[in-house]
Amino acid sequence: MPDHHTGYRISVVDEDPLRARKEARELLAVLAEADSTARLDLPAPGGPVGAGDKGGPSAETVGVLLSAGSLVVGLVQTWLARVPQRTIVVKRPDGAVLHLTGKEAREDDSLIERFLADGGDEGTTAD
Repeated sequence: MPDHHTGYRISVVDEDPLRARKEARELLAVLAEADSTARLDLPAPGGPVGAGDKGGPSAETVGVLLSAGSLVVGLVQTWLARVPQRTIVVKRPDGAVLHLTGKEAREDDSLIERFLADGGDEGTTAD
């Protein structure tokens, strides 16, 4: 999918592509209640397919695109609390990226909110 959307992207990172898709769909179901424009963002055909490819990426990223931003922070925190070993990637429309595990989200429950609210939180963005 093109990378020029105008909303936020929350991606689920997993070595198992089927599990990544399942969890992204679960996250989408939770977020769709707060943002009716939320949609699944699947990797393009022929793109990265997962850990089975030698020399390729070690994980597949399946995302959810949304426009609500900070309105869905509580829902994302709740979802992450159920899967503390999960890693997500939150990308703002300005291109800033936050990598976050469920464990980190529980330790700092306002991290996502600050990231979405700021134009650039010191030390929390990475490309």
